[in-house]
Amino acid sequence: MRPDLSDPAARAAYKGELRGLARGWRLLGFLLILAGVGAQFYLRAQDGGQPWLWAASWAAIAAGWLIFIAVIVYRTRYHQARMAEDPDV
Repeated sequence: MRPDLSDPAARAAYKGELRGLARGWRLLGFLLILAGVGAQFYLRAQDGGQPWLWAASWAAIAAGWLIFIAVIVYRTRYHQARMAEDPDV
C-alpha cells in the first residue's frame, strides 16, 4: 500500500521503514570500511608490510563502498515500487 506522505505521522513511519531496510548490510559495509582504514593506518605505522595486507585493506574498503552503493540502489528501487502502487486499491 502506498504511504500517505501528506500525513506527518505516516511520513515519519515510512521514513523509519526506509531506514530499517538492509540495516545489517549497511552495518557490514561500514565495518568493512573501518577495518580497511584501520589496517591502512596500522600498516603505515609499521613502515610497510606485506603487499597482500595492503591489497586486503584496499579490498575491504572497496567492498564496503560497494555494499553501501548496493543498499542505496535497493532502497531507491523499494521507494519507487512503493510510490508506483495504485492508491485506489
